[in-house]
Amino acid sequence: MNLRSDIQNNWHTDIIGQAHKIRPLWELGYPSWTVKYRESYGVAIPYDGEEEINEFFSSAQIKSDVIIVEEGNTKRAIILIAANSVSRDSFAALCEELLSPGANGEKRKRILDSPVAWWQEWKELLGNRDIDERVYDLLGELCALRFLVSCGKDVTWEGPNYATYDIEIEGGFVEVKSTLSRAHKEITISNLFQLDPPGKTLNLFFCQFERTDQNGFSIDSIVDELVSLGLNRDYLNMRLSRQGLVMGMSARRQLFILHDMLNYKIDENFPRITPSSFVGGVLPTGITKIDYTIDLDGIPAQSLIQGENHEI
Repeated sequence: MNLRSDIQNNWHTDIIGQAHKIRPLWELGYPSWTVKYRESYGVAIPYDGEEEINEFFSSAQIKSDVIIVEEGNTKRAIILIAANSVSRDSFAALCEELLSPGANGEKRKRILDSPVAWWQEWKELLGNRDIDERVYDLLGELCALRFLVSCGKDVTWEGPNYATYDIEIEGGFVEVKSTLSRAHKEITISNLFQLDPPGKTLNLFFCQFERTDQNGFSIDSIVDELVSLGLNRDYLNMRLSRQGLVMGMSARRQLFILHDMLNYKIDENFPRITPSSFVGGVLPTGITKIDYTIDLDGIPAQSLIQGENHEI
């Protein structure tokens, strides 16, 4: 049995929204399915445990949920899924690890007994994959927190919680975007509500970083500064851990120079796509998602690190 090939072959023929049996595993007595959704794909195994599971890492997720199986029936399962943008060859290897029953089914039993523990083990093993982007993205959010707290703002850091906005302050929100590019000031928006706050103010902080080997900031150093400003270290580390940046990882000690942090006020003059951009406030029929890029060059901005008026 070539389980990885069986998984990938199923993904090619799966119907969106319906689970598809992996027959060689069923024949061995270990029910397993492949699943495909509009924006993700993965595998599933039956689950009768009481523990609810909903864990994220990078572009992958493991959760307990109901799947639609043969003839429209439903089954509660552990589902491992990844975004469609993730390489199927690479992700199939992780799926194979979840589905393989092991000798006498011992591996399957261990996973069903403690699915979160299995997930945590693989998170640690895969912890450095695609980590660079998350490092400077989260460093940007931490630098924004440092600025806001230094200005006396009460802050709630929501970025690692997959909320619409990265930071909430009294009366409004702050969205943070970061880049390593010095030549281009571009941001990508993938949520129609990301630049459309519900009756509150919204500011966009744009951080321009450069990697360095010395005399820079790191995630750990900014965490230390935030703790000295009164934020709770456990609160910060818990949110960083949700993004795979657990304490002790070398990625948290990577150094960056912050060349600038620009503040853009999101108002009617800022270029954006929101629900109000469409007739009736809804997307055209058949359109489920819109991603777009904004060029910030030429848009008025306030530097937050170069001595300008820092009132937000």
